[in-house]
Amino acid sequence: MEPAIRVDILPMEYDGKNILAVKVDEIAQNKKPCYYKPKGLKNGSYTRIGDRDELMTDYEIYALQSYNDHIFEDTRPNKRATISDLDQDELNKYIDKLKLDKPNFSKNSFDKCLKICGIIDNNDNRIYPTLAGTLIFGEYPQSFFPQLFVACVVVPGVELGDVGEHGERFLDNKRIEGTIEEMLEETMNFLQRNMKISVIIDFNGKRINRTEYPMKALREAVANALIHRDYSTQTENAYISVYMYNDRIEILNPGALYGTNKIEKLGTATTMEARNPTIVRILEEKSSVIENRHSGIPTMRREMKKYGLPEPEFYEERDSFKVIFRNGNISYGNIKSGQVSGQVSSQLIKYQQMVLEFCLSPKSTSEIKRFLGLNSRNYVREKIIKPLIESNLLDYTNKNHISASNQKYITLKRK
Repeated sequence: MEPAIRVDILPMEYDGKNILAVKVDEIAQNKKPCYYKPKGLKNGSYTRIGDRDELMTDYEIYALQSYNDHIFEDTRPNKRATISDLDQDELNKYIDKLKLDKPNFSKNSFDKCLKICGIIDNNDNRIYPTLAGTLIFGEYPQSFFPQLFVACVVVPGVELGDVGEHGERFLDNKRIEGTIEEMLEETMNFLQRNMKISVIIDFNGKRINRTEYPMKALREAVANALIHRDYSTQTENAYISVYMYNDRIEILNPGALYGTNKIEKLGTATTMEARNPTIVRILEEKSSVIENRHSGIPTMRREMKKYGLPEPEFYEERDSFKVIFRNGNISYGNIKSGQVSGQVSSQLIKYQQMVLEFCLSPKSTSEIKRFLGLNSRNYVREKIIKPLIESNLLDYTNKNHISASNQKYITLKRK
């Protein structure tokens, strides 16, 4: 293996038997991927999916290598554009604002200020706008990057493919373009236009319109998708999607979590690494999209709690990141929002739903394992069956002997 693996081996006795415990520590992020040398980097790098090993994709390998090499895609030059393709009024307002707070910065020429800020860069003795400059100050960024848009869709059901009473596949469908700030505002307008509005009378008798979902929470999620998505050439043809279903809103952006960032760290005091630091800094200085760094996810959770709705769910796929907001209605078949404990992948949710449908009549672990096409009995028991039982969606048929070898499971009927 490369890098070489060093393991800790501890002999011990357990239940009257001699065993060896072998511990393999995770290698440092900047040394990944660890691959099988005889097959080479491309064919010898694997990732764990459920109970099986799968070859890493070109994107997964690139994402690790670009992190190791400190490549920031938001500062790469847009060689098809010139500085005239940027909004000069917006540039002047931004630079003037910075000069008020930074005396030393104000001593530089206008062009030098743009370069210091990462808005333009020199390449082959020519000046080009950077990707960050194009996406924040461009007059029409999609003329250079046509796939960097937001696709917003309202689905008349709870799954893609559901149709309305007149056979319509979508109740609303819009491609949203523009700068990052423009796409954020237009996406929020789309969401608000398509969600239910209820009227609440407060203690003073004042009428208050309450949206189906807290707009502050959704705004943070959309802003995060636009700011932190992967803008590399590997994902340049992928767009951000926003799907509104009867029971939830899903926001999906290209690119898994960056570097050492982990799902369990989201919204904590742990310092998170930025994939697009130039975009983050410029938008912070403009104070138009980012107000307080690292406050986005706590805001989402706080606002959903105020509405009495389940916490937002965060899922990392192999090449994308998803946030789900649920409105409390029945969602994935028999699984209700917030019912299954813990953060689980979309594939795991599908397995759980399949099990609930399969176990309408009693089934054993072996039968469930064969039905799902999985090899690991422990994975089926710990990741699928156990969470469903803890969430009162599945139950033992033999409650007196839950560890019985002939134990079977049955789906609980919902009221």
